Amino acid sequence: MISTILLLGTVCSTVTGRLGRVAGTLRRQVLWPIGRTLERLLAPIDRVLGPVADGYNRSLGPYFGEMSGLQFGVIAVSVAGLLTAGTWAPMVGPLLGGGLLRTLALASIWAIFAMSWDIQSGYTGYISFGHSALSGAAGYTTALLIVHVDPTLSIWITGSVSVLAALVVGLLIALPTLRLEGPYFSLITFVAVLLFYRLTTAFSSLGGIPGFGQPDVFTWDPMVRYYYMAIPMLLIALALTFMARSNLGMILIAIRENEPAVSAAGLNPTKFKLWSFVLSSVPMGIGGVLLVGFTGNVDPSTFVVVDNSIEMIAIAVIGGMSSILGPLGGAFLFEVLNHQVLHGYSTPVRYLFLWLIVLFVLVFARDGLFRAIWHRLGAVRGESE
Repeated sequence: MISTILLLGTVCSTVTGRLGRVAGTLRRQVLWPIGRTLERLLAPIDRVLGPVADGYNRSLGPYFGEMSGLQFGVIAVSVAGLLTAGTWAPMVGPLLGGGLLRTLALASIWAIFAMSWDIQSGYTGYISFGHSALSGAAGYTTALLIVHVDPTLSIWITGSVSVLAALVVGLLIALPTLRLEGPYFSLITFVAVLLFYRLTTAFSSLGGIPGFGQPDVFTWDPMVRYYYMAIPMLLIALALTFMARSNLGMILIAIRENEPAVSAAGLNPTKFKLWSFVLSSVPMGIGGVLLVGFTGNVDPSTFVVVDNSIEMIAIAVIGGMSSILGPLGGAFLFEVLNHQVLHGYSTPVRYLFLWLIVLFVLVFARDGLFRAIWHRLGAVRGESE
């Protein structure tokens, strides 16, 4: 038995080493030459956009991060594309199997989830498997208020109470766990979401709340529904980017890199990790409310199952952890691949392909696809000057 385990360990070590060497060769011989060629082609565009980017850097750069001309152009085009998707998505959608606006709306919700997870786990290094419990708490609170209290309640009331519920659940998870480190913290969050899942399945009144809605908010109009999801997502991305660039964000990164040094500097890491949970819980609650509006019903498999937490992590890995905008891009890539490009395949086949992409990113681009692209765009400016 021991010899078998040792043999498996040797095989795994050999395979990992070979994958690492293949990844290094691929980067040196294929990706880097392609990158240098693209940089030469994009340098003129960077020079044209440079003055606009410099104006942004002087005014808003200290709050949201400085950008090169190309980076500014990519952000501007992306935001414009998201805001005008209601006009171009219906035309492009049939080429991708239809339903593109629905996919973009769903991607907006998952972008909120992934960014919320990232501000807590990506920045502090404390990996949580329990974030689906936060969105589930918000979703169930909204549904219960509408079904059992008053179906005419304003979204501002139901939404506010639901976000508060997500915050309370987040604090209930955070307070007993933040003094733990390493796998113990992750295990506690994993158990927490399993407990929440069992709670929803143990009581028939929580097992599923189908077929409710509010005409002024929960709409089945694809275009209106998309903007209900996309605009809050953009605002949350803006707010989380601001917080990540603030002193709080820098301290969270310092906790990830060297927590004892943060303590030696006279700061309380537990307090700041608690703040990271607060920053994460509020947008998770908003995302849970939006998911209720998107689906029109609540059930454990949609809101609470631990697979949702793992999918948030996968999206953040694809985009690039501890970057806010990386998980946002990862969410749109993940959902477009899942529901548009691979829509003709069964769910197991689609997720097999998607998890192979996650594995590819972990081996060949550990900083994430979008984060790597972002840094390469920023490097163009230095070579063009």
